[in-house]
Amino acid sequence: MRKLIAFLKDVRRELKKVQWPNKRELTTYTAVVILSVVVVGAIIWVVDLGYQQLLTLIFND
Repeated sequence: MRKLIAFLKDVRRELKKVQWPNKRELTTYTAVVILSVVVVGAIIWVVDLGYQQLLTLIFND
């Protein structure tokens, strides 16, 4: 039990050292992540449509 308490105290001490983002940075980072997910999703969707069309042409002679 002592090791667990010491570990949790160490975790708390380390978390106090973390430099947390402010509201503006957090908003910017969130927007970048959302935009990246949308762009990558769109690329995967377009590639998937291309493969679908290619396979349709090959197997529907």
